Amino acid sequence: MTWAEYLQIIGTAAGVAAVSGIAAAVALRLARRAPLIVHIVVIVAAAVLAVAGGIALTANGMYISESDTAVALTVTAVSGVVAIGVAVVLAGTLSRDARALGRDARRLGAGEAVGPADRRTAELDEVQGELVTSSERLLRARDDTLRAEQARRELVTRIAHDLLAPVASIQAIAEILEDGLSTEPDRHARQLGAHVTRLQSLVGDLFELSRIDAGTLALATETVSLTDLASDVVAEYGELARVHEVALAFSAGTGVTAPLDARQFSRALVNVLINAIEHSPAGGTVMVSVTADAHEAVVAVRDQGPGFDAADVAHVFDAGWRGTSARTAPRVGLAGGAGLGLAITRAIIEAHGGAASAHDTGGGAEVRLRVPRQV
Repeated sequence: MTWAEYLQIIGTAAGVAAVSGIAAAVALRLARRAPLIVHIVVIVAAAVLAVAGGIALTANGMYISESDTAVALTVTAVSGVVAIGVAVVLAGTLSRDARALGRDARRLGAGEAVGPADRRTAELDEVQGELVTSSERLLRARDDTLRAEQARRELVTRIAHDLLAPVASIQAIAEILEDGLSTEPDRHARQLGAHVTRLQSLVGDLFELSRIDAGTLALATETVSLTDLASDVVAEYGELARVHEVALAFSAGTGVTAPLDARQFSRALVNVLINAIEHSPAGGTVMVSVTADAHEAVVAVRDQGPGFDAADVAHVFDAGWRGTSARTAPRVGLAGGAGLGLAITRAIIEAHGGAASAHDTGGGAEVRLRVPRQV
């Protein structure tokens, strides 16, 4: 047999295979919504027809007798039927896996948990793994959403209570003064001022928290001496601490600087300091310290109050949180009492690229504000 004849046979076989492939492609396109088993049968049938057609058309070129050609075609046909049968069985397994994936996808859409399962192919197994991962993420997101919604409702309830209490007191005092029934108008005037201050603080916290949630908290950063900033805050609130029989102490290293928005960081520190004064017992001491290393600066505020319960430490900086221990009732009067101060503090410190943390010291509580020393 010459090379030309070999090339003719190869060309004929390739042409038959191409025609069979095109026909299979057309059939699959027309039956694109058919079950998986139909697609597999069409593919196997196309392969068998390509072989049979190649044999039939090249039989004369290969000098094969008619009887040998008939035998070859018979073998091809029988093998093709068996192959299609095997394909049907195997396709049934894949089809069941595909339907199972569909059921898991519907369960995922309904918010149900999807568990791991072994699939017959690497592709289907990978899809199953993605469904399981997505299910876990969605369940966590749903739990987070439910917790956030519960926290929001509790926060609204607490804020409403904290607003109503001073408003009711203001109304009662105003009626007493208006009717001329007050025997101590100066004292009542001071009470009015205290209630107004508390309302202003609460409204300010709500406004600041709304800016943080909206992502509109802008920082005017400059190199600031943390030693001077913390010292000024301690000096400013020293008289308030003395009124409540609490001593303020301060210690700091020299030359501790960091890139900060001084106004916002002062607000964060004031929130922590007031919280410490509120929960310190009479005769107690609140220590404010400033330390630093080459990478970060730390402002720590330690009090001698009841501290934090172990279960509460993770929630200290949550908006609206109030502990289960004695760290609940504000007595200073500058904080709104709705549990917003420490949430604002954390947001401000994180906006600086730092972190806020709370610790129970065994004899009180300590809150640490960490900020990087370099941007």
